[in-house]
Amino acid sequence: MKDVTPRPPRHRSPLLSGVLLMAAGIGLLMINLGYGIPPAVWDYWPLVLVGLGLVGLAAPSRHLNRSGAVWLIAVGTYCEISTLQLFGLTWASAWPIFVIAAGLSMIFRLDARAGEGCRGEGRGGKGKGDDKVLHEA
Repeated sequence: MKDVTPRPPRHRSPLLSGVLLMAAGIGLLMINLGYGIPPAVWDYWPLVLVGLGLVGLAAPSRHLNRSGAVWLIAVGTYCEISTLQLFGLTWASAWPIFVIAAGLSMIFRLDARAGEGCRGEGRGGKGKGDDKVLHEA
């Protein structure tokens, strides 16, 4: 029998979402007031996505696994290359980055599944605590 104790509800901090929404609002307000977004911010905002993806690769968590980190890096790289038109690529011609990301995502997903299998905690496998029977009174 499996342990049937209920999991505590997940509480996510709205801080990051609030800060991002506030930054987007400030940027939109600046545009509406005629100030515009400084070119340095406009040209390099995708690096934030690449940075978050690198953090996800180095230290995956339940919120961002390695496969998701690969996609963040791919989207950030695509946006940066297209915005700056690096290597002569534009929004219409830089799309093969996503094909590369799909391959990397599959590799990381297979790597994660292989790691689960070695520990015996994968699907259908017997984990460390599965042999204990817990009874509730």
